[in-house]
Amino acid sequence: MRNLFLFIFLFSLTGNAIAGPASSKLSALAQSLIKGYAAKGGAEKTIMAAFPFNCEEKLQRQRAGFAVSEMMSHRFVADGGFVVVERGEIDKLLSEQKLQASGATDSPTAVRLGKILGADVLLLGNLHKVDGNYQVNARLVSAETGAVLVSGYEELPVAAFEDDARVYLNLLPQEQVIGIYGVLNYRYNSNDSPAFVEIAPNNQTTFNPRSFTSPMAGGGLLYRPHKNIQINAELTTSKIGTDEYITRISSYTGGLPGGSGSVYVEKQPLELTTISLMGSYVSRLGGKWHGLAGVGVQQVLAAVSQKKENPPTALFLKAGIEYKPQSRIGFGLNLKYELSPAVFRSEVSDNVLLRMNPLSFETVLALYF
Repeated sequence: MRNLFLFIFLFSLTGNAIAGPASSKLSALAQSLIKGYAAKGGAEKTIMAAFPFNCEEKLQRQRAGFAVSEMMSHRFVADGGFVVVERGEIDKLLSEQKLQASGATDSPTAVRLGKILGADVLLLGNLHKVDGNYQVNARLVSAETGAVLVSGYEELPVAAFEDDARVYLNLLPQEQVIGIYGVLNYRYNSNDSPAFVEIAPNNQTTFNPRSFTSPMAGGGLLYRPHKNIQINAELTTSKIGTDEYITRISSYTGGLPGGSGSVYVEKQPLELTTISLMGSYVSRLGGKWHGLAGVGVQQVLAAVSQKKENPPTALFLKAGIEYKPQSRIGFGLNLKYELSPAVFRSEVSDNVLLRMNPLSFETVLALYF
């Protein structure tokens, strides 16, 4: 079980899709800077540090300036004439200097940091969102003098840029996020309890527990007070026929149903409703993939008279991954493990009628706001 949860957390899949129109335009803009720099006699192996482009606060929160810088820097890496400073080194320096990424976008600060990084030139710029377009002003700046060596301009349609840059963007706020989701919980229950017999004055009933599946469908609400903390409230339901989880055969005598000696299978479906509340830690695994791990408490209600063995409320663990093709849509796969799975017993003999498997598998479709 522990290995299954570990596998989900370590699972990630990254990679860039075929370049879209916005990516192509930013690549062309980067190429124009490279040509302009070479025309001015730039060194063959130039160390370059790419900083997030300067933009208004809302675009900063969405990481739009970071996205433009990152997408353009790929072209400098591919050119071969530049050695691009690792993004991790820049982030480490910003942390040491107690600066946010947005605090390094003005030229004097960037020049100072560039010298510490050992860079020869800096990729800087400005980003504005105007009339359905992103306007990009990019420039290469000398890390020694702060002088602008070469500059360029490009316009990107909003939809094209946000589609191409979706792996970098944070189009939703990182905090105070709410969402709704649908969930399908599926489990296989071996239900391998021994058969038993109950004897009444006028009949004898044989109970033989059987394996069964119990899909439960439902939905919930989620809330993120912090970018890494999520709270879920969820409700799921399922209706399980008696013939799915147990064979129940009664023999009657006297004037009871079917006459003396009759035998038939009784039908008494089990309707389950699960209400749960969960807190979890959410993190970005890479690209469009996110990971989740949490603990919750649930109550299983049953619309039959059978006696439920486990406590009114029980704890469960959950781990999963989520793929977000867009910032507002997520597809999730979860493993759920109940520490006290539901067990139902006969009211008459106290024998086990139905035992739920503690492990279940979930698929989730979420919409974020």
